[in-house]
Amino acid sequence: MTDANPAPAGTVAPATPPAQMETGDGQPQPLYCANHPGVETLLRCNRCGKPICLKCAVLTDVGYRCKECIRGVQSSYFNALPLDNLIAFGVALVVTALASPLATLVFGMFGFWGLILAFMVGTAAGSVLGQIVRAAVGRRRGRQLPYFALAGIILGILVGGAAGLLFGLSPLNIGQLIFAVLAATAAYQFLR
Repeated sequence: MTDANPAPAGTVAPATPPAQMETGDGQPQPLYCANHPGVETLLRCNRCGKPICLKCAVLTDVGYRCKECIRGVQSSYFNALPLDNLIAFGVALVVTALASPLATLVFGMFGFWGLILAFMVGTAAGSVLGQIVRAAVGRRRGRQLPYFALAGIILGILVGGAAGLLFGLSPLNIGQLIFAVLAATAAYQFLR
């Protein structure tokens, strides 16, 4: 006799019984979460079949999964090398340190309109910076990569502001601050 509900093609059917196991007298025996043994549950991970409570469950497009299965999938997604974090930091630092005095000069030249310009180009510049960093690390992704790039951006703004002082520019004006916040936010989101 064949199974009434075969697993869809390309998926692994869990080798565990349904959410409640039956005892010898026909009464269902409750399951307990594998991570929280005091919590009853009717939920199982749809990948490994482990009983999980709502605290341990992560909703995905294909159903609930345990955090361990989610981490296993994510670890194949994040493929950055340890050196990539330093590359992201260095590239973000250099690009931002070079662009920061230029942004201060441009936004200072336009006065009030420099604020409007900062709002208009800040996120675009951050996206371009994110693409430059992504290209520098060979399009690899890492869990800490956005944080290293963000640290490079912040330090680059400080270094660029100090370099701008050498040329008589104010270290930080409101236009540059708006531009920097928008660019850093956009680059961080791009690299996530």
